[in-house]
Amino acid sequence: MRRVKLLIVEDDPLFGAALREVVEGAGYLMRLAVTGAAALEAVSQESFDLVVQDIKLPDANGLDILQEIIARQPHCGTIVMTGYGTIDSAVRAMKLGAFDFLTKPFPMETLFLKIESFLELRRMGKQIGEQPGEASPFSAIITRSPAMRAALEIAAKVALTPAPVLVQGESGTGKELVAEAIHRASERRGGPFIQVNCAAIPPNLLESELFGVEKGAFTGADRSRPGYIEMAAGGTLLLDEIGEMPFELQGKLLRVLEERGTARVGGTAFKSLDFRLICATNRNLSDMVKRGEFRKDLFFRINVVLVNLPPLRERREDIPLLLAHFLDRLCPAPAGRPEFTPEVLEMLCRYGYPGNIRELKNIVERITLLYPGVKVHRHHLPPEFLEPGIIGSTYEVFEVGKPLKEAVAEFEKRYIEKVTHYAGGRKTLAAKMLGLSRKVVWEKTKK
Repeated sequence: MRRVKLLIVEDDPLFGAALREVVEGAGYLMRLAVTGAAALEAVSQESFDLVVQDIKLPDANGLDILQEIIARQPHCGTIVMTGYGTIDSAVRAMKLGAFDFLTKPFPMETLFLKIESFLELRRMGKQIGEQPGEASPFSAIITRSPAMRAALEIAAKVALTPAPVLVQGESGTGKELVAEAIHRASERRGGPFIQVNCAAIPPNLLESELFGVEKGAFTGADRSRPGYIEMAAGGTLLLDEIGEMPFELQGKLLRVLEERGTARVGGTAFKSLDFRLICATNRNLSDMVKRGEFRKDLFFRINVVLVNLPPLRERREDIPLLLAHFLDRLCPAPAGRPEFTPEVLEMLCRYGYPGNIRELKNIVERITLLYPGVKVHRHHLPPEFLEPGIIGSTYEVFEVGKPLKEAVAEFEKRYIEKVTHYAGGRKTLAAKMLGLSRKVVWEKTKK
């Protein structure tokens, strides 16, 4: 098996030696360049899997060198290293195509994890990547998060089948975007994509909107019209917020799925229908089933394949990418684009985002509207960023009202889970990061 080859671009000889030790100790091949010119010479002579490059170089602009490396070896990943207070340079690097960034000083374990993350994402990317001559619908979804890429890998696999899909995630995590990508990657891509928000339609109208009505079915039904299910024939029906569907209507939907057809409200003529069903929810349907709020038989019918989308606070490596994306969309002209100070960029990357990606987009839109062309400082941010004690302003969003003992236990559980995930499931590395023995971590994880 071919060994992974890395190029390290670092002008500090001591730090370069430390990087060599951890990289070669992990079994990778490595070449060290101490200047931008040496880095460009290296990429002209050899092919690399990953470049780890300092932004500050003695002989050249690090961003120019990065751009040239990406142009010469577009399939090579890049991780940039930057000093404290220059996060804006890291964001610009990621806009140019860098995979990730590290702020000096950093633990060597962090570099190792980012290298492993890139290699894992490259493996996933080959599985959910582009068809010959055709861009994958999933390529439009901006992410470098291992958790998000794992979800997209499942979505890409199930897209090629007719199986029902349940997309689960908090509000604002991109469920509709993933559902549409599944449709566009499926054999039904030429058919309609019908999206219905079950929470946005009054319960007394949802049945007629879904199933259609015949003329005279009820007062005001002065003409016959098809429902959304009928309109989705030959394509895909997305039932968004399926957890908000009235219980009595769930049984009628189950019958449609079992019989593969339906009759309009007020009619008797049965019409066979061929459509692909995708359901989305921000609620835990399994818990709703236990409470008798959602039909168990319908849950099993729609939950053939589960695609679980992580919240933004669990994919923080995507925040700089999304921030740059929204800035490009909202301010295509550089002259009117606000400039974020390093402090503000750090705050944006640390915030908890209870509203997820939608909240980040709204924050960027608010800033671009109110402060065009302005250097953005912390006092320009919404109030939730300025009050450190407010819920959602830190790394996690917690439910208030619990006894302190329960809240502490919940935090410990979630923190251990997150560090273990960050360590790629390796208990020894997770224990080292937590400052605990491997046995204690194993016991707490089991508990």
